[in-house]
Amino acid sequence: MRRRLSSGIEIEAIQRHLDELLRLLAVPSSAVETGFSPAVDLIESEERYAVRINVPGVPHDELAVTLRQRELRISGRKLSECAPAPQRRCHRMERGFGAFAVEVLLPGPVRPDASTAVLRAGVLEISLPKVAERRDLPHTITVTTEEP
Repeated sequence: MRRRLSSGIEIEAIQRHLDELLRLLAVPSSAVETGFSPAVDLIESEERYAVRINVPGVPHDELAVTLRQRELRISGRKLSECAPAPQRRCHRMERGFGAFAVEVLLPGPVRPDASTAVLRAGVLEISLPKVAERRDLPHTITVTTEEP
């Protein structure tokens, strides 16, 4: 069971952020990553949910997509293009890099076995077909008799 604060923020999420902050504070400032936080869209149609996440410069083998019930987690790592090298110096870095994780709570149940994830032109699109609600499907209940 997850506990939520009145604003809807999960206590576990706050704990993860605090742990990350403490980890960053323990690292020398020259090694701190600039923090890559990709933008995410969640779109619903009659048949499916689509999650689109901007991950330019992230190779497909650096991405992981997991689904647990209605919680979708996308994680990965965007590598720095300005790694320390004897012949190279970075004079300006505005584009973020480093590890990231995004969690999306889907509005309804989905079929994980029919879900897909495609990386195209720096955008990861995850297609999650909805589970048909049981009340929409006719169900016949067999009538039996009890013999005395």
